[in-house]
Amino acid sequence: MIVEETGVLAESAGLRPDVLVVPESSPPISIETSYVKGDADEDSLKRLGKHYEPTMEKIKTSIAVELTPACRKMKRLAGQPLRYAVHQLLPGGAVRRFPEKGFIEGTHYDLARIAQATVPKEDIEALAENVAKLVNGAAGRLEKSVTKKRLTDISAALYQRSAVTGLRTTAILWLNALLAQRMLFGGVHDIPPISHVPSECVKAWEKTRKINWRAIFEPAVKILDDVRKTAPGAASESLQLLETAVEAIDSAKLGSEINVGAELFPLISGDRKQSAAFYTQPATAEFLAALAMPEEMDSWDQDVFERLKMADLACGTGTLLRFGYKQARTYHERRGNKKTLEKLHRTAMEKGLYGADVSPIAAHLTSSSLAVASKQPYGKTNIGWVGIGSPDLTGSIEYIVTEAVQDRLFGAAGTGGSSGGGKASRTVAVKNNAMSVILMNPPYSRTRGGQRAFDIAGLTDKERKACQVRWGKLIKGEPCDKRAGMAATFVCVAHKKLMPGGRVGFVLPRTAAFGETWKKTRDMVEKEYKDIAAVAVSSALGREAMSADTNMEEMMLVATKKDMGGGARSPVRCVTLYEPMTRLGEAAEIARAVRKGPDNGPICLGDTEIGVSHVCRTDGGAPWNAVGVVSGALVRISAGLLAGVLEKVDGTEAGQVLMTTVGKLFDVGPTHDLIGHPAGGDPRGAFTFHPVVSDTDAVGMHRSLWNVYAESHTSMIVKPTHKGTIYRKDKVAKMWDTRSSLFYAKGPRWTTQALVAAMTENEIMGGNAWVSLSHQDYRILKAFALWANSIYGMVAYWANGSRTHQGRSMIKVRAVHKVQCPDFAALNVAKAARQFDRLSKKTLKPAHEAHDDPVRAEINAAVSDMLGVPGYDADTLTRLWCSEPSVKKQACG
Repeated sequence: MIVEETGVLAESAGLRPDVLVVPESSPPISIETSYVKGDADEDSLKRLGKHYEPTMEKIKTSIAVELTPACRKMKRLAGQPLRYAVHQLLPGGAVRRFPEKGFIEGTHYDLARIAQATVPKEDIEALAENVAKLVNGAAGRLEKSVTKKRLTDISAALYQRSAVTGLRTTAILWLNALLAQRMLFGGVHDIPPISHVPSECVKAWEKTRKINWRAIFEPAVKILDDVRKTAPGAASESLQLLETAVEAIDSAKLGSEINVGAELFPLISGDRKQSAAFYTQPATAEFLAALAMPEEMDSWDQDVFERLKMADLACGTGTLLRFGYKQARTYHERRGNKKTLEKLHRTAMEKGLYGADVSPIAAHLTSSSLAVASKQPYGKTNIGWVGIGSPDLTGSIEYIVTEAVQDRLFGAAGTGGSSGGGKASRTVAVKNNAMSVILMNPPYSRTRGGQRAFDIAGLTDKERKACQVRWGKLIKGEPCDKRAGMAATFVCVAHKKLMPGGRVGFVLPRTAAFGETWKKTRDMVEKEYKDIAAVAVSSALGREAMSADTNMEEMMLVATKKDMGGGARSPVRCVTLYEPMTRLGEAAEIARAVRKGPDNGPICLGDTEIGVSHVCRTDGGAPWNAVGVVSGALVRISAGLLAGVLEKVDGTEAGQVLMTTVGKLFDVGPTHDLIGHPAGGDPRGAFTFHPVVSDTDAVGMHRSLWNVYAESHTSMIVKPTHKGTIYRKDKVAKMWDTRSSLFYAKGPRWTTQALVAAMTENEIMGGNAWVSLSHQDYRILKAFALWANSIYGMVAYWANGSRTHQGRSMIKVRAVHKVQCPDFAALNVAKAARQFDRLSKKTLKPAHEAHDDPVRAEINAAVSDMLGVPGYDADTLTRLWCSEPSVKKQACG
């Protein structure tokens, strides 16, 4: 650390940074302080882009610190409140300030934390791309020289599906070993420097393995020793490329926040998309760990991991465990306990951290990435590979009925300590009611929607089906629905293992907040937990999603297990952040702001509003409608509407509406799987359907409203889209009896589609995108169509739907029954039917443009009149709804 020295900046020798931090593993950081408002910001900007004279490293991060007048009298600032903001120089020369306005309030500990993690996201991405190329190059060199038999053997040894994936995994294992060797070089164990000579690597890695760190070196040295004997040239060239990668990582100075081997693995894993196992982004992990582990939850002394047990039973490469452990180390250091970090590390590895995954190499990377957090040796860990596919094995799902699952990769998974070897039978034991913290981003896989549960590791269809049967038996009687997928099951697994008073933090698909199949799980959370928070981000997709490679909207669920279950249901605090957390350090600050923010109202960092919080009252697992919603007024109005109370934006009551549900009012038609299938699709149901290509085709028997045609379905009267030919004669009559002239959308895209309900001139069947609704009174059919396409009906649909994909709400047929709507028997449906006839053929704009659609305004006025609130300000409600991130079009990251 350099304090007020001249000659340290190459371009401005006379310019004295207040403090210049020059870490060994991170780029230099300038810290500028001032008692005068604005001066620190101005000085910080002047330091950006300058170069540190001794190394010519560019200063890309500068922190402005505003000191209060009271600080002048203090000899030490430790523990005193500070105000600070971070300036970052981006590629192309632009400067990013965090927060945009004002200053973060924290202590010097918080300042130190954000200073340690200020590597620009763009730099990390550029390095990852460069290292990935070197890893692929190393794998490619092996592929050219290693025999096909050896390639097959390597893949089998690493439990990979293909030779290419096996070789990439080999390259990552070797890179991981070289990085660990570089870290240990020069320490008390006399580990030699890294080399690309295979025999020297084998010798060094065997020596290191015998001392400790078997999780890192056991699989790497085994494969290298084998390859060097059959293809020494290729092994040497591969190691040389990986040595170049090590140098690139060192020179990039990413600090200790990123574990390159673990972060690269998702890029080459062949299983993650098939099994819907999406790896957690580092910033997401830091945010979730900081939110789930408040500083006051434990004493954080050197023996904390004798008491605190932290688990991730779907650990992937260990990102959540690493950041949970980092959070604990941070709290430990804040108490001035840096001298005892070595003991903290040893007890964490041996007694505090629990991890399991169905991928053997991912489990290995979890263990190895935790191991290099310190140079301190350790004994047996509690991290391993829990297999699937063998009799009665469903991976970590087995923990729902047992406290110990066999570790099937004793050596590579890292459960071995500093001595021992072989294939001894060991288990990863996780006792019930024993874990203090559980952090998890479980697989989302299910058996529907094109995904197949247990579609990993090359299982046969027979093995997969056996696993699915076993899964169903394990969760029988548990508060989770198999149709919700594995994520709901893992919430139940965590509940079994978490101690009373323990904290859980999950990354989940956002359907967990809305989906009918998640009702049992929500009900359990409401009854068994307190301090419940559901955090969503406004359309954080693609590279800015919470999990890598998913285009599904997600949420984070954080809660404390009650000492005794039951009693009053806990409310859910629903937090919507306006921007995704993409940078380390900043993610921890955002988590701190969320913890300190109000239950209802804006969440701020400095003078910048970064999100909003709403409290959602709970009722038997009903949807948590406020998740992901920005407008507090819309949360309140939609909740009131579903309960039959229509409120104005200012909170006053405008009127009451007698409500019922779609299922009580109508006969709801069957799912499309029972009706039939499109020509060329999987054969099922009663009919095979072919597209209607002319007006003549649209008339006749066995017609269906199967699809949505956004371009032509712009008025409330539509034509059939398909005609059916008989596939199963025994099912035809039953399906044809479900025909109607009213249809409810099953998943409208607000950004392209205009209709939530449609009517046809003749009675036909529903289909893939529409479910039929039948009623004897034709006027009620028309009144419902009018209601459904008004702002009232769209809000009701949106509030009940699963908002898991950008600009779209989904409702399964089973859930359609429970969607609220007016009891039309109590309304003037004759007048409403006449209004429908007047408006039914007028052209509507897509739903997200409803605020600028004169036809929609006419529909709103007609429905307001039908509900008995003719003067209601539907225009303002429409603008609020159309402004929601889950409704409007947005650019995707």
